[in-house]
Parts: sequence; C-alpha cells; structure tokens
Amino acid sequence: MGNIAQIFRQPIWLAFIGLIIGLLIGLVFGWVVWPVSWTPGADDVMAIADSFALNGNVELARSRLKALPKADQERILADLIKDRQSKNLSIEAERLTTLRQALGVSAASPSSGGATPAPGQTPRPANVPTPTGGGLTDLLIPILIGVFVLGLVALGGVLVVTKVLPGMRARRAAQPAPAAATPGAAAPISAPPEAITQPSSAGGLGRFVPSYTLGNDNYDTSYSLETPRGEFLGECGMGISERIGEGKPDKVTAFDLWLFDKADVRTVTQILMSEYAFKDQNLRAKLATKGEAVLAEKGKVLKLETQSLGITAHIVELVYAANPNVAPNSHFQKLIIEIVPEFKTVAAAR
Repeated sequence: MGNIAQIFRQPIWLAFIGLIIGLLIGLVFGWVVWPVSWTPGADDVMAIADSFALNGNVELARSRLKALPKADQERILADLIKDRQSKNLSIEAERLTTLRQALGVSAASPSSGGATPAPGQTPRPANVPTPTGGGLTDLLIPILIGVFVLGLVALGGVLVVTKVLPGMRARRAAQPAPAAATPGAAAPISAPPEAITQPSSAGGLGRFVPSYTLGNDNYDTSYSLETPRGEFLGECGMGISERIGEGKPDKVTAFDLWLFDKADVRTVTQILMSEYAFKDQNLRAKLATKGEAVLAEKGKVLKLETQSLGITAHIVELVYAANPNVAPNSHFQKLIIEIVPEFKTVAAAR
C-alpha cells in the first residue's frame, strides 16, 4: 500500500489518470449525450433509389431519408437526375425519378424561385437551408465540462493521497500478523477460473429467419443491414422466383435469395430450386438467367458475398407439397432459412 501511495504522490500519474478518465467522459458525451447523427448524401440517395427499385418499399425509403430535410431531398434528387441524364445513365435517372414520385418530392429545379444572380456570381439554390447552430459554443461546452471533470478528478486524487491512504496504512499496521500455517494442514483450494466466453463476431449484423408456407402467394421479404449507429449498408432477403401449374394456391418451384451491397451498388442472387425444377433443363436454364442455380436441400449451407458484405444461409426446413396434379417434389409446402449477414471489412480487421 505504501508503494501505491508513493506513486499517487507523483503529479504525472495524477495527470495520466485524469487524462484517461477525461477521454472516457468525452466518449460518453460523443456517443450518448451528443451523438453524431448520420445524414444521407448524394451517394446514399442513389443507393436508396437502387434499393427502392428492388423492393418497392416506400416507407423504408422514406425512413432512410428522414434525417434529410425535404428541401435537401428535392435538391439532391433534382441534381442527381440531371447528372444521370447528362451522362446517358437512363436506368439510374429512371430509378431516381421513380423514388422522387413515390416520396411526393417536388420535381421543380432546385434553383427555381430564386433571384437571378448578378454576372460573375455563382447562383445559390433558393431551397438550400442555411446552417444553424451554436458553432464555437457547441464545441466549447463539452471541452469546458471535460476540464471541470478533470479538475474534480485531480482534487479527488489529492484527497486520496493525503487522507484516505494514510488511514488505510494505519489500520493495516494495527492488525495482528496472520498465524503461521500448522504443519501438515491442508492449504486452501482456490476456486477454478471461470470459463471464457468467446465474443460474438465484430462484423455480425444480426440474424434473420425468412419462412414460407404454401398459400402465401405474394411472399417477398427483405431485411435492412445497418451498423449499430444506424448507417445503411445494404439489404438481403428472399422472394418467389418461379411458379408452375395453374390454380390457387400458387405452386412455387423456386425462390430467389439475394444480397444488396450499397458500397458495391449491385445485387448478387442465388435461385433455390425444387428437385423437379433443378432436373428440368429448360426450366433450369430459364432460372439461371436470374442468378446462380442451386438445388434446395434441407441442411444445405449457402454463401453470398459482395465487396463488403456476406451472408451465410442455412436451409433449416424444407417440405415438398403433395399434389397428384403436378410432378412430385415440384413445389414447396414449407421452406425456412436462417440468414446470418456479416460486414466483411470489420471481420477482416478483427
């Protein structure tokens, strides 16, 4: 204990401990009290338009743009559409236009309604919001709080060295020395160390279990892949790819399992085919144009990868429907898949 007191008497150690505590407090303020929010930019809006073209979920697209003011949505969409049209990227321009119409965003040019700029001046869009905020004040507040807390920590360290530690040493000196161990007495057995629990994967993005049953004729499910801070990375999901026969319910003979990567701006797909569809050369060739043809089997593990994302899909349950009017093992009664996505960049850095 005397050695500890000697260490704490050195100012450099007090400063070091205060710095560590100050950094921890700064992290608390940066992540909890005044967290940094993610605001979509032009590239993010383009990725959201691509995603909307894939799933058609307007509520999902609107929620991803909620951090962006309506005026900025109008400006960015208008600028992106004009840029894609000038570069003859008609598909991207069409996707952006479709997203703008679905969101109900005005098609007016971002410069409409503004005054005509004087010669030699750069025009400024009328609907661009003027940044507001505390500026330097917002920066100084957490700094001042950190300095105040560091002062309290330093004061506490002084009190510990001058008051608490001497009293602890005095009480320790007053205690009687422990009795010597009796020869032949058994030594106390220390408790075994606790088992070390392996941490979960740093790149893990959750776990999803899409489940299809016969009669769900419009089956199509998708899952958003986001960082813990809510930043959109991409999507994955499963939907009906091919039906056979006539009448209701629909007889689904193939599903598409897909992964969309915002950073890659592309979608990779595998087609999970029934035994009948996989053996039918014409049907298999038709479905192969949509993605990699895969025979669906219970227990099979599938992997899809893009530039920065990957999913591992495990076929948990597969049951074929019994129908005398169609070929055996041609369509599904039930299909359950467990999907585990991963952020490959984080996993590689681990």
